[in-house]
Amino acid sequence: MKRSLVLALGLSPAAALLAAPSAGAQTTSPNALRALPTQVTATTTPRRDRFRPYTFTTRGRLIPPPRYCTPGQTPGSGVDNCVPAMCPPGVVDPRYCLFPAANVICSGRVTVRFQKRTTTISSRNVGVRPDCTYRSRVSFRLLIATRRGSLRVRARFQGNAVLLPRSSSTKIVRAG
Repeated sequence: MKRSLVLALGLSPAAALLAAPSAGAQTTSPNALRALPTQVTATTTPRRDRFRPYTFTTRGRLIPPPRYCTPGQTPGSGVDNCVPAMCPPGVVDPRYCLFPAANVICSGRVTVRFQKRTTTISSRNVGVRPDCTYRSRVSFRLLIATRRGSLRVRARFQGNAVLLPRSSSTKIVRAG
């Protein structure tokens, strides 16, 4: 049944996962079909760069929910959080459902933002690698007062077909 769904749509398995919700999913809300990532981590090194150009590297990981949902179960948050399975309407047997692969779960973009008070100094979009990690490097070359001192760094996962957006905690670094 899995193959016939993909063949009937004439799509790759990844594209079939994206098309399946619009082809008659069990829930009506688009957010009900996506799970909340367990966590988005971010680590920026060095914690302080004393000399120009001020260069910082932010690395992190997207941690998806640890398990798949059973057919008919909708993803939630907390203990009930799970990666949604794409099942035809009314199906309760998991053999007839499509489960997203790791390369579908670990995809999307992360925005790494450096701020001084309320001013955004840098905002970079980087892709999530197949192992659910990301890396962004930024250099501040100009001698402008807003680019020196304490800077707040935050990473935000933008979401994908399976997971909802989520932000990391804010870190503080120093330039100068």
